Amino acid sequence: MDAGDFEIARKERLKLLREIEGLLSFITDPVLVVDAEGKIIHTNSAAEQILERSQIMIINKHFTEFIKSKSLPQYIKQGKPATNLAVNIINSKGINHDFSCRLHPLLVDKQVEGAILFLTKPVLRQEQEKSSRYGTRFSLDDIIGSSPAITALKEQVRKIAKSESTVLIRGESGTGKEVLAQSIHRLSHRSNGPFVAINCAAIPESLLESELFGYEEGAFTGAKKGGKPGRFELAKGGTLFLDEIGDMPLYLQAKLLRVLQERRIERVGGTKSIEIDVRIIAATHKDLESMIANNQFREDLYFRLNVIPLYIPPLRERKEDLYELIQYYMNKFCKRFGKEPKRFSSQALKKIFDYHWPGNVRELENMVEYIVNLEIGDLVTVSSLPASIREASEDKNMDITKEKQELQKLNDFSPSVYSVNEIEEQLIIKALQRFGTSTEGKRKAAEALGISLATLYRRLEKMKRRC
Repeated sequence: MDAGDFEIARKERLKLLREIEGLLSFITDPVLVVDAEGKIIHTNSAAEQILERSQIMIINKHFTEFIKSKSLPQYIKQGKPATNLAVNIINSKGINHDFSCRLHPLLVDKQVEGAILFLTKPVLRQEQEKSSRYGTRFSLDDIIGSSPAITALKEQVRKIAKSESTVLIRGESGTGKEVLAQSIHRLSHRSNGPFVAINCAAIPESLLESELFGYEEGAFTGAKKGGKPGRFELAKGGTLFLDEIGDMPLYLQAKLLRVLQERRIERVGGTKSIEIDVRIIAATHKDLESMIANNQFREDLYFRLNVIPLYIPPLRERKEDLYELIQYYMNKFCKRFGKEPKRFSSQALKKIFDYHWPGNVRELENMVEYIVNLEIGDLVTVSSLPASIREASEDKNMDITKEKQELQKLNDFSPSVYSVNEIEEQLIIKALQRFGTSTEGKRKAAEALGISLATLYRRLEKMKRRC
């Protein structure tokens, strides 16, 4: 080869390399470019990440310093293409990781000039990582308690877990709604599939639709190249948990209703109908019936979701479980922090049992962790408790016996209809202020007032019309 031919070949190689460098910037999988001798002449950022080395530490090094494979050197030398070659990637700590390699030879005038090595994780590993990301941590054994309410709830879960029907879990914040949802999934026929959860209150309204249904490439500014699957697609063959369903905007409620009816979705910006194979479990702490009355939640969607209703009672309604829960979390945190379990004084236990527990099991767990961290001795006294519990009145669940008695007097006294209505409304308002406006709060208020829940709803509707 004379000087002219050599210069032409050199320019061809430079041109080829520049084209390769431009293409590599668009590839998200790890890629290495080697010359005919096996020296690395280019790499992309994804390859730097898996090798845990900067480009300057990789370039001009022989690929065998980072990739172990018996057959790969031969393929490069002969300029043969290859797919699904099993290789081991060695990171900076000397740890081996299994990868699959696809080789594309680089030829100039039929001469082998090198190869491009495309590295991907084996399918099995991808599935394992997906399973880890969308797996479950909790089972029915993690619902601690042996009170009649919890025992009955667990029995309900065992009965309905194998079903494909939609479940609606009701309960205050901190009662363990996701723990219950994961327990249902673990006992179902879909237990080997993914458990995908999404909190409808935690994701901005503008992003919630694309998170649920996915999007196509170019659907909006910033949309990922190639599009992105939504939670419905990711949950294929498993369970989709829609937490805080009461916070879903109305326009998405309509779309969700159609999905539940048709069992098909369309990605944002797409036209293709995608069949879905998921079981839906929804949860909320909100009073959906009240939201329906105020046109904040669709009644038809409510009936689609409420096929199997489950209710988790708040901790204040199952205080017989308190001691069991305290022991469970005490053992958990003492083991984690390497400390000895602690005993509770009778005064401390009385404070704990008298407390209203607005944060439910989550608050109790936090209390035990607080004590294990801060208490030096082996005896937990009142002074060891968090201030919120220590300073609380002995009965946060405020008694309204007096109001109930006054309501009873109304049955024996008949002044004008107007005055009876006025007093009755004041008693109802006081009861709701003390017990809350959630479904469970209204049930407690009705019980304290000596009327049925249906009667309370009718009188609330009557009060609303009068206003």
